[in-house]
Amino acid sequence: MDTGSYDNILKALNQPQSTPAQGGLTFQQQSDNYSAFSDLMKQGVYIPDLLKRIDALEAQVREQGQRKDTMDADLFSVMEAAVKGDDDVKAAKQRLADEKSRVISEICSKDEGYRQAMESYRRAVNAAYVRHKEGQTSV
Repeated sequence: MDTGSYDNILKALNQPQSTPAQGGLTFQQQSDNYSAFSDLMKQGVYIPDLLKRIDALEAQVREQGQRKDTMDADLFSVMEAAVKGDDDVKAAKQRLADEKSRVISEICSKDEGYRQAMESYRRAVNAAYVRHKEGQTSV
């Protein structure tokens, strides 16, 4: 179908070409689709097969992305093991552990059960410390 003749039909019907039609496509986009489908049919392309191939390619790209993430993690583990004794690495890892503990504590402190358990723990530590100090002074 000639796109120009389709435009002329739309003009004859006084329909705006920028108004989205069914499926959210403008009339121009629908016209482009018809032209593309027509060209594909002339080339002997069976569109359902083409759509299946596109789905297969998308799945393959997703799989390769996941594989890359796994390879990156494996590579990092090898590098980390090779330099774990380095002072800068040790300091960075400690900073990471400190931040992780801070974030976990912050999240946990929002829970009532955790707050109560933490308060109970503090009282037990305080009581044990007092007993320990009293035992040292009596000697």
